[in-house]
Amino acid sequence: MTKLELNRDIKRLAKNIAKNEEKNSAELPLFLKAEYMRLYYADTSLMSYTQKSVLIMLRLNVRYRFVPLHIFGLAIDLNKL
Repeated sequence: MTKLELNRDIKRLAKNIAKNEEKNSAELPLFLKAEYMRLYYADTSLMSYTQKSVLIMLRLNVRYRFVPLHIFGLAIDLNKL
């Protein structure tokens, strides 16, 4: 998966979750959770993400707790920033 595809899919996921919230669904469908996990584990160091994609993934994780907060972004290499 290229950087472009990854960031495009993250934006698409955010739109799908927003549509699901508009329907007033009680729970998030499992396929959206699976999609989040697929995108997160595509690059756990978050180096391929754009700034907007990082913020989207962080916000979705804070809201739905897909990945435990103490693990999210653990593999970020600060020396490469």
